[in-house]
Amino acid sequence: MGPVVVKGAWRFTAVTDRVVRIEHDGAARFVDEPTAAFVRSPPKGAWLSDGAVSNDWAELNTTGICVRYRPDVSPDAGTVVVTSRANELFRWTWGDDPADGNLRGTARTMDAGAETLDLNCNNKVSPTMDNSQMHCTWGLVSRKGWAVVNDTGMPVLSEDWFAPSRNTVDVSVFVHGLDFKGAMVDFFHAAGPPPTPPRWALGTMFTRWFNFDSDSTIAAIDDFESRSMPLDAWIFDMNWHLYGPWGAFTWNANSFPRLQSMLDEIRGRGLPIGANMHEHDGIRQNEQTYAEVCKALGRAPGQDIPFDLYNQSYAMAQEHIAIAELDSTAIRQGIDFSWIDYQQGEDDHFEGTRVPNLNPTIVLNYLRFTGKVGAQQGPTWPRGMVLSRWGGLGNHRYPLGFSGDQAHSWKGLAFLPYFTSTAANVGYNYWSHDTVGGDQGDAADYELSVRWVQTSAWSPVLRFHDKGAGNGQCSTSDVCARVSPWDLPNAFFEPIRRALQERDELIPYIYTAATKSAATGLALVRPMYYEDPADDSLYGLDAQYLFGPDMVISPITAPSGPEAKGFEQALGAVNWTVFAPRSPGGWVDRLNGDLYSTAEAGTQVRSVYGISDVPGLVRQGAVVPLRPPAPRGSSRLARAKQTLDAIEFRIAPADAFYTPGGRISASVEVVDDDGVSTDYLNGNQLRITCNYTFRGGRFDVDFNAAGGFPGQPYRVDVRLAFPQLPPMKGSLVTSAEASINYDEELVYDRSMLGSVFTLKGILLRELPGVSAHLELDPAYGAGLPNLVGVLGRVRRARYIKDALDRLGVTYGDNRASLTSYVLAGTQMSPEFAADLPKLWDAAMAETKALLDGDKGLKSDSRRARFVAAMAAGGAGADQGPPEAPEEVVALV
Repeated sequence: MGPVVVKGAWRFTAVTDRVVRIEHDGAARFVDEPTAAFVRSPPKGAWLSDGAVSNDWAELNTTGICVRYRPDVSPDAGTVVVTSRANELFRWTWGDDPADGNLRGTARTMDAGAETLDLNCNNKVSPTMDNSQMHCTWGLVSRKGWAVVNDTGMPVLSEDWFAPSRNTVDVSVFVHGLDFKGAMVDFFHAAGPPPTPPRWALGTMFTRWFNFDSDSTIAAIDDFESRSMPLDAWIFDMNWHLYGPWGAFTWNANSFPRLQSMLDEIRGRGLPIGANMHEHDGIRQNEQTYAEVCKALGRAPGQDIPFDLYNQSYAMAQEHIAIAELDSTAIRQGIDFSWIDYQQGEDDHFEGTRVPNLNPTIVLNYLRFTGKVGAQQGPTWPRGMVLSRWGGLGNHRYPLGFSGDQAHSWKGLAFLPYFTSTAANVGYNYWSHDTVGGDQGDAADYELSVRWVQTSAWSPVLRFHDKGAGNGQCSTSDVCARVSPWDLPNAFFEPIRRALQERDELIPYIYTAATKSAATGLALVRPMYYEDPADDSLYGLDAQYLFGPDMVISPITAPSGPEAKGFEQALGAVNWTVFAPRSPGGWVDRLNGDLYSTAEAGTQVRSVYGISDVPGLVRQGAVVPLRPPAPRGSSRLARAKQTLDAIEFRIAPADAFYTPGGRISASVEVVDDDGVSTDYLNGNQLRITCNYTFRGGRFDVDFNAAGGFPGQPYRVDVRLAFPQLPPMKGSLVTSAEASINYDEELVYDRSMLGSVFTLKGILLRELPGVSAHLELDPAYGAGLPNLVGVLGRVRRARYIKDALDRLGVTYGDNRASLTSYVLAGTQMSPEFAADLPKLWDAAMAETKALLDGDKGLKSDSRRARFVAAMAAGGAGADQGPPEAPEEVVALV
């Protein structure tokens, strides 16, 4: 049978074999038009029968679900039951509380200074705003195995515009059991896939509420470049436009007298340009497009044109005239994307136009993202992008998210990992949060500034913004928020710069995950239970999340000491625990290099961390695609948008590498395309694959390249990196058909304590015929296991040495072993590796002696406690499920 069954007042559509749309209307006026939530893709499911009636109940089945209903009554509690055919425990009955077992979704904003939200939509969601403003949305995944979307009364898109609903009852039921990925894939079929954002949007974006002019704008960009800070997009806050109204559509000629010259210079440096929009003020008489808008609306000039968003004529005039005049075109640089900062209420009517249950957030996002309502986009149409708040289910089609004016406190920061990852349950994969530290009493909390940036750097989107807290009367007493990282002391600026640089290098990993989201159902950032929904230990882990296919990240969101603010926070040590899920291959600590076998059960991984650290795990042996670091002295502006003419495949440490007879293999695919157009939807992408097998102390690596896109690189440099392994011997092998002999370089990178093998300038078409072979030096033999965890010990030793050096503790033989351990990468040899355990013991003995006897350390108690904490390490692992969340143990 087909996907649709009509029985009197009922219509059942098998959207997929596990999603059923249930409509009921006494006049059988069923609705086929899209709504904000659902695009009405052709159904993929099929009914196996037409619903025979027995004892007042009718039954319909797909391969995945069974629907039982009472055909002669209207829907009410208990009149419809949808059950999983795979497991009858997963059952939804009409009238069930949607909160039951639901794993939550997301809500519109954290405006008005909220620190946290309650994502149980039955409760008060925001402490600072009414629920009518929040568009709280239940998740599409549940521990009960079902989720329900009530689309009753929601507006439809009819002839390319919003119209009041014509339906009576319209409910979609998702019954996927614990197949959370399957639920999201089916949702993307029903509601449309999440678009891939422009690649540059996954880099670093900067804005602040400040009265920039043309010169100070360029100077701020220069500040990023001169400090080797990544920057990939520039966003003007509201002071770009005419003064007076909160919102306007005309540039301020006083601040930008040579506007086009400034825009061209920004774009010439590779940076897309965004601008803040507050549309509620309508079109005023002093707007540059006022006369043209009057003509389009048939209005006589002489009065301001009020904001009448739900009136199609007004909306089209605003978009196609006022906004279009600002937009970039093929021949003129303008604004590339809008930051829609609408905050004037989520009413369902404006002026004389009303559409019940419609809200301005979703309408503005839809209009601005799609460009022209109903227009046919060409094969290389620029990708849509906005920054805006959540407008309800279906808003995943209009990335990116802007979470509003949240309170910048430690409590607010600690909420972000949960809030950001949980949005994956409604496909909203790209929340961005204002990234800045505190102000006023928290202005000197430099540690908060660093941790906020680090959290954003390991989030879907990294965007600086100060919401106006970076200037004002606070500037006289130096208690403003510091949105420019270089305004912080160097001990805090350096960790921020490193966080940005690390994200810049991660773009191939991040972008590949983004391009695959629609097919896999997996957001880049998602809750831990997506790893194995049947594993009870993975629920409630709100401080950590899965990051792409092979990482777990848990940014530090607690201070190192409540009594400390200011410069001394650089000497803060925090004990932090990350839960390593059950996994056949195990995990490796991304900072420490310690290996954890989790084939039978998960493990709590504990360690101590300093101001530069973001804790996390990587699957053992995983291949992580990266962009190689920018060469010394080169610009880090606009790197995220660049295609991959150089790529690094970094192979994470694994037990097999240190075990005699160890064997492991892994592979990864990295996606490249033009990064800016919709041409990827036509399949125009390049997919580069790296595969390796390790056995007998040797890595055999090969590559492949498939597909392509206009403008792809002609040649590519390929780096293979092997952290926490001794120097190796390497060789490059090319096919007999190779046109030239390629250069190769093998070096030992002292920072990662591992070999880096670079294959230079390989013709892309010849990459499938290239392979590399690297062998561990057998001379390291017995010393090889000593390298496990050496990354973490070097990290901690470096913190200790730097703390002692800055205090000026007398140097001599009393610190020789400590210094030698810090420089392990510089002096690696078989003999050195064999002696590493003794050297570490000696380094810690030296540290203890200094703590016991050095007068300078005894008089600097915070520094002494920091050194002691780093020496102790806090390391450990407990097999089994995580304990209930506790307060973070801070070592101060």
